[in-house]
Amino acid sequence: GYTRVLSGLSRLPKTYLSRFKSVLFFYRMDHVKHIGGCHCGAVRFQVWNSPNLHVFECNCSICTKKQNLHFIVPKKQFLLLQGGGDLTTYTFNTHAARHTFCKICGVQSFYTPRSNPNGYGIAPHCLDPGTVCSVTVEKFCGEKWEESMQAHKTIRGMSNALEETL
Repeated sequence: GYTRVLSGLSRLPKTYLSRFKSVLFFYRMDHVKHIGGCHCGAVRFQVWNSPNLHVFECNCSICTKKQNLHFIVPKKQFLLLQGGGDLTTYTFNTHAARHTFCKICGVQSFYTPRSNPNGYGIAPHCLDPGTVCSVTVEKFCGEKWEESMQAHKTIRGMSNALEETL
């Protein structure tokens, strides 16, 4: 299966290896294509991720106000399909997080999280029905962001693409 294919990658020439890893990443058996967007439909996107979502519930000041549940994906797994011109962005404090939302309806369907600036935080409630099998929610103490990031074992790597971990 998948593990056997990965173990044979080291025998490929380097030029083929990087191409093969990229193709293999997008055709992982445990990933599906989710489609989603904002309320008015101006912003639409697709994201490749597991149908079993691992979602963070953060209690920092902005996530509390927005009730921002999100799962994190690498940039390579995200594609904005339409509405780039209908997006606007809010930043504050460190300005590392980029809170992107539709300027027509005000819905934030995705954003760039401070924890993973090379990825996206996707709002599971903004996905179209039919591709999510389950949602597991993990609480993240954003009120003590720096301490929580130090203590969390995997959150920083969630925006790394598969080929970066091989």
